[in-house]
Amino acid sequence: MRHLFFVLALLCTALSAGLFYAFSTIVMPGLDLGGAASAIHSMQGMNTIVRNPLFAAVFFGALVLPLLAALGARSAGHRGAARLAVLAALIHVAAVIGVTLQVNVPLNETLATVASNDPNASNFWKDFAVPWTVWNHVRTGGAIAAFLCLLAAWATDLTTANRRTHGLR
Repeated sequence: MRHLFFVLALLCTALSAGLFYAFSTIVMPGLDLGGAASAIHSMQGMNTIVRNPLFAAVFFGALVLPLLAALGARSAGHRGAARLAVLAALIHVAAVIGVTLQVNVPLNETLATVASNDPNASNFWKDFAVPWTVWNHVRTGGAIAAFLCLLAAWATDLTTANRRTHGLR
């Protein structure tokens, strides 16, 4: 069962990293090219539809599943793998969930109050997009780091299990 938790945790962290990476490298620069009114309207729409069960499953699964994998690894006596999986969860909670709740969501909520046809839309968009994107880079790095920790945890778990199967230490 722990291997399933590792695979699902890796999938959730990879999807998170890919989503945040795409926003940093494609979505936000693309919105900038469309002009402030279009960018504000589009981002408001994205912020509305992101609140869905599939996104929530990936976003919070990247926290819960590494912890379940860690429990499985720990119960199998694979302490090193368990520690790495917990580290992945800690990185995700700080750099992804924490940044999202403390920075990106408040920025999104402020943007939700702006009319896309406001004469100051250009200033509102710049005041939103610059910090939002900078902090999104942090989320991207955090999700990538969590993925790499999980990958190392699973490799450690498999190596430890293989050594024990073959009577090696």
